Amino acid sequence: MSSFQLNRHHSETCGADGKDCDSLENFRQAVAASTVLQEKVLKVRSDSEFVALGKENGYVFTQEDVSRLKPDSGNEATCGCC
Repeated sequence: MSSFQLNRHHSETCGADGKDCDSLENFRQAVAASTVLQEKVLKVRSDSEFVALGKENGYVFTQEDVSRLKPDSGNEATCGCC
């Protein structure tokens, strides 16, 4: 399994406007619904690669957003697919 198992969206982890986190949450949902994206995520080995994959698929978020939503951030619920 990839190291990019992300927690579900929690507004307290987002930036001031929350748009990047919304985009990251939307990407997480897209990955959950797509075996093709799941396979691509499994090959990702860094936050920057994950951000690039999101951008390639029309989702804009930052490495900081990804770091905030990783399981070690203190949030409990994870999607288990990405």
